[in-house]
Amino acid sequence: MKHYVLLKFKPGTDLEKAEERVWKTYEDLDRELPWLNKPAVYRSCIDRDSNADIMAVVDLDGEEYLQQYLTHPLHVAMANEFKDSIAGRTSFDHF
Repeated sequence: MKHYVLLKFKPGTDLEKAEERVWKTYEDLDRELPWLNKPAVYRSCIDRDSNADIMAVVDLDGEEYLQQYLTHPLHVAMANEFKDSIAGRTSFDHF
């Protein structure tokens, strides 16, 4: 199953630093979780109101792992770090 998350940050957020933080978290999760595979993080090259700033994609071995991923301490710590700088968040899952 592919899990996508798209993040829109509030104006003034250091997007380079945010992208680095997301990459670090996903690399750490990839090392710790055998069922999380091929993390990828992208930053939008166009600054538009309708664009997300950062998109992250991971492959999970099955939908039964989604909740474990979402509640993993590394993921929760990143979400808490970003909570005051996120203007919007969208996720999408598919097989």
